[in-house]
Amino acid sequence: MNDLLAVLVPFVTGVALTLAAIYALRSRGPNKRAPLKPRDPRPSLEDPDRFELLDHVAEGIVLLDAGLRPRLLNATAARMLGIQTSALPTRLPSQEVLEIAGEARGSGREVNEILNLWFPTRSRLKAKAMPAGDSDGVLIVLQDVTEEHLAQQIRTEFVAHASHELKSPVAGLQTLAEAVRQAADDDPSATVRFADRIVAEASRLGRLIGDLLDLSRLEDPTHLPEEPVLLSAIARRELESVEAGAVAKEMGIRDGIEPDVWVRGDEQQLGLMIRNLLENAIRYTSDGGRVSIDVTNEASSAVVRVADTGMGIPTESQGRVFERFYRVDRARSRDRGGTGLGLAIVKHVAELHGGRVEVESELGQGSVFTATLPAHPAPEQPVTSLAG
Repeated sequence: MNDLLAVLVPFVTGVALTLAAIYALRSRGPNKRAPLKPRDPRPSLEDPDRFELLDHVAEGIVLLDAGLRPRLLNATAARMLGIQTSALPTRLPSQEVLEIAGEARGSGREVNEILNLWFPTRSRLKAKAMPAGDSDGVLIVLQDVTEEHLAQQIRTEFVAHASHELKSPVAGLQTLAEAVRQAADDDPSATVRFADRIVAEASRLGRLIGDLLDLSRLEDPTHLPEEPVLLSAIARRELESVEAGAVAKEMGIRDGIEPDVWVRGDEQQLGLMIRNLLENAIRYTSDGGRVSIDVTNEASSAVVRVADTGMGIPTESQGRVFERFYRVDRARSRDRGGTGLGLAIVKHVAELHGGRVEVESELGQGSVFTATLPAHPAPEQPVTSLAG
């Protein structure tokens, strides 16, 4: 991307300067004795001779005269600055852009700034202002970097959260290892107890690292397979894999998996989605509770619905439970072995497959998580030869 901009920006700048020179020559005429008829001081943005090429570039191009009044403005710049009229304004609406233009004009050098604008929407622009030849005007090139900035913010927050989550089990392992070393000779029973806790912390660390790797792969996915997969079989396999955890808590599991539910997608990712839904239900349901899973065809959708009789989710938290590292009760979540990433993984898988995930919950009554995916017709069975 940077290499492309390195080529494109000089090209666009050259085009704009050329147009500016043409405009200046047209305004002055071929000589002073025979001046051209003065042009409209508010030229139309629709003038094809002047703007057709510039309107097809991604950067915003603005040319100001010596009084910092707009003389050229392409469609991209108009959109960035909230200019909706078809005629050039007498003044740019952005004070931030005018300030760097004034600095470039006053210093006679190129000025580069990152601008945070609040009109017409909140945005972040990379701006380059430079003197426009001998005309005392200023040429400004604007590049919208709002999405890149937001992506960087998300990455920064993710690293900060991940570092914090990793720090706790690592610190716990270190403390327990020191306790084992001190108790090894004097208190063998304490050594065993500390060793069991080390195993538990190491297991928690392993789950967190595994979830981080899964989420990383989902956020930078390769092309999803397009062959149909039997969602029913995936759900049954994942249900069998978590049954031992449910039995250990003396929980009842109701199986409502229909036999012929098909979708198009990645079998491993879909398994990850269902497993996280089931593990989440078992983790936050008390001993003796109930969990159910339904996999059904509903109209043109394949629906996975996992319900539990657990602690439930407060109304104010239901909109955030799919965020990475968000926990309704952080201490209780860690005690139960949660990493804070399971439902984020569920959401990513559902969206990658063109679907969505929703939650309905009542505090103290339990929760129902529903993943809805586009259904796929069952593939035709191959015909078996009667001849054997």
